[in-house]
Amino acid sequence: MSHPVLFHVGYHKTATTWMQKRLFTERNGFQQVADHGDVFNRIVRPHGLHFDPGPMRDFLAERCREMPEGLAPVVSSEILSGHPFYAGQDSDVHAERIKAIAPNARILISIRNQMRILPSIYMQYLLRGGTMPPRTFFAGVEEPGYFGFDPLHFEYDRLVSRYQELFGAKNVLVVTQEALKADMNAVSRQIAGFAGNVQFERLSEEDRSVQSPSYPEYAVPVLRRINHVQYGVLNPVPIISLGRTPYGLYKIAGYLLRLQVTKRALSRYRPLSEHVRKTFAGRYAESNRRLDAYTAHNLDLSAYDL
Repeated sequence: MSHPVLFHVGYHKTATTWMQKRLFTERNGFQQVADHGDVFNRIVRPHGLHFDPGPMRDFLAERCREMPEGLAPVVSSEILSGHPFYAGQDSDVHAERIKAIAPNARILISIRNQMRILPSIYMQYLLRGGTMPPRTFFAGVEEPGYFGFDPLHFEYDRLVSRYQELFGAKNVLVVTQEALKADMNAVSRQIAGFAGNVQFERLSEEDRSVQSPSYPEYAVPVLRRINHVQYGVLNPVPIISLGRTPYGLYKIAGYLLRLQVTKRALSRYRPLSEHVRKTFAGRYAESNRRLDAYTAHNLDLSAYDL
C-alpha cells in the first residue's frame, strides 16, 4: 500500500461523528477509504477462525489508488475500539487485525474525561433502545459467558499501549475531546500533520458545527420508559410496540425535553452524572497517570483524574 492509512479507532462518544462528517473530508485534505460497513464486515465481524486480512488489504489498496493526488487516506470507525455496552471485548483483537491489514498504518485514538464519557455512553445506550436504569447498566454482568459494561474498557492506557507495541509509539496519536473543544483548529492541524496531510489549513465555520449531540440527562427517566414500549436494537421484542427508538415517541419526548422552558426547569437535575461521580470517582486516576507518562505526543490531561 503506497500511502500510510490513518486508522481512527475511537473511542465512542469522543466527537467521532464530527470527525467523520466534518474533518475527514476532501476539502480538508482527507479521503475516507472505508466506512463503518466496510470495517465491520472485513475487520470486526469475521470469526477468528475465518478472518483473513487479504480482502481488506486489497480493498484499501484499491481505494487508495483511486484517491485524488495529495489526499491523506483515513479509516474512521469507533467500533474498532470495542463496544462499550459489552465490555469493549476484542478491542485488542481489532488492533492485531489492523496490523495484519496495514502494518505501516498510523493510529489515532480519541479519548474523553471518564466522568463525562460514561454518562454519554449511557445516553447512547438509551438511543439504541436500552431499558436498564443507570445503576443496573453500570453494574455490568456477573453471569459467566455474558458481557456487559466494564469500567476497565475506559482505562485508556491499556489500548493505547497495545497499539504502541504493534505500531510504535511515534505512530500512535492520542487526542482528547477537551482539547478539541478548546481549540478545534489546533487539534485538527495536529491530526493532519500526523496523517501526512499537507493540504489542511483551517476549519471552515461549517466544519465547526457540532454533530449528534446527546439528549440531556434529565430526560433519562422518560426516555428509558418509552423504550419499554418501542422496538429498538437492544429491545427487539417489547411487550407492545408503539414505534421504533430513536424515533416515534422517543423523538417526540426528546424534542419536548430540549425546549428552553424544560431546560430552565430541569437543567440542574443530573442524576446520571451524580451516579457516575459517586461510583467511579478516582477509579481512573492510575490509568490516566500511566497514559500521561508514556504518550509520545503532547497530551494535556489536566482535566482528568490524576
